[in-house]
Amino acid sequence: SGKSATANTILGEQVFESRIAAPAVTKTCQKKASRKWKGRELLVVDTPGLFDTKETLNTTCREICRCVLASCPGPHAIVLVLRLGRYTQEEQQTVALLKALFGEAAMKYMIILFTRKEELEDQSLRDFLENADVNLGSFIKECGDRYCAFDNSRNTEQAEKEAQVQELVELIENMVQNNEGTYFSDPIYKNTMERLRRREEVLRKIYADQLKTDIQKVEVECAQACKNKMQEKERIIKLLKMEYKEKLRHAREEARNSIFRDKRDGNMNFPLRISNWFKK
Repeated sequence: SGKSATANTILGEQVFESRIAAPAVTKTCQKKASRKWKGRELLVVDTPGLFDTKETLNTTCREICRCVLASCPGPHAIVLVLRLGRYTQEEQQTVALLKALFGEAAMKYMIILFTRKEELEDQSLRDFLENADVNLGSFIKECGDRYCAFDNSRNTEQAEKEAQVQELVELIENMVQNNEGTYFSDPIYKNTMERLRRREEVLRKIYADQLKTDIQKVEVECAQACKNKMQEKERIIKLLKMEYKEKLRHAREEARNSIFRDKRDGNMNFPLRISNWFKK
């Protein structure tokens, strides 16, 4: 559908892998990336299509878990990327799965973004959608008539791409205003934030204890040596403190990785939500 290409257009540069291929290119939830844009910070998480690959339930749940961890405490907008054309059965299944995962409330935060805008030629997107599939029309209304179209092709002028980003951001801003400034959150996001907070606190304590132990070790070693070791001691302690600060800066990311590696928390109970749905 062009999810990665759309993410790159929003970011203004090639961050995520995007190319034409028969199988899906994005098979895992790619790390979030951000961009400073007109006084805002646009943060994007590129995800695999939920039905792009013939994966197992556990694999699907694992990638959704990655997405949740990368977008905590929750996204202001869920952008569903569809290729301009008919509303396929696969895309309808994706919408149904999103509802099964996050509930009907997710529709309040969803924007539909059509790719291949260039295929409209002289026709407006609104006119095109007036003659669209009745299921697509119903879904658009369910999303509050929030939609736009992107031309991500390499031949498109950068100014036109920036205008597309402007249109999307305006849609998001209006939606956020209607949602009273809130971001999407549900029990999974709330529980994940609490897990992240606890893991981060544990890591910070581990880092602080390690720093204290390392400094004490250096002081003992230097106390047993001659005085010319004092400068070396100060240099080593300075390096240890720099390493400690660097670890603190990355504590949240390490907490995310820790949760994802934990087999008890790794699927966040997603299989319980959707295993029956997959059997339908």
